[in-house]
Amino acid sequence: MTGRLPEPSNTEHYRKIPFQFTEELSSKNVFLKLPDSFSPLERMLLQATGNLQRIMSAYYNVPSHVKILKNKAVPNTEYMQYERKIVMYFEDKLAYEADSILIVKDDNVLELIEKHKYGLGQIFGHTHRSPDFVLHAIGRHGNAPGASFWRDYSLTIPDVLDCFIRETFVQDLFEKYTGDCNDGTIWYEEKL
Repeated sequence: MTGRLPEPSNTEHYRKIPFQFTEELSSKNVFLKLPDSFSPLERMLLQATGNLQRIMSAYYNVPSHVKILKNKAVPNTEYMQYERKIVMYFEDKLAYEADSILIVKDDNVLELIEKHKYGLGQIFGHTHRSPDFVLHAIGRHGNAPGASFWRDYSLTIPDVLDCFIRETFVQDLFEKYTGDCNDGTIWYEEKL
């Protein structure tokens, strides 16, 4: 499994909509248009670029706590590769889980992962480099803000680290959801 996460489970029947996740970047503007189906707070999280923990810590005004559920080396790959799964808490509040594939090209980062069990936010802070961010898909289990939602994206620091990540945010993260969770929508980047 090199750089590709499996489709989210139980989403085969969801509506799928091609979407251009194109960032408008100029000397006076940075803008990434997202579907209106997400609340303003949800759109902020969907666009976080390697600083999600910091943003959510500020929102809850408490430190984050990462619990690593899986950190498995994948043998027989050109670079060290890991499949990881974490859950993120803010005090006792579960906020999201993340599945990721990390392709490590730098020995210092390799040590942070293997020896110190660093999370991605800590790794990027330690390298003092901002990763390149590409949003590939977003989705929602349900049909309105408050329902669980997710994003698939990649973070890259050339010659250091490639990350392919899916973060799934819990239902009722910012607002209560009372709708049906059996349907949903996926917006995905159409390859040109």
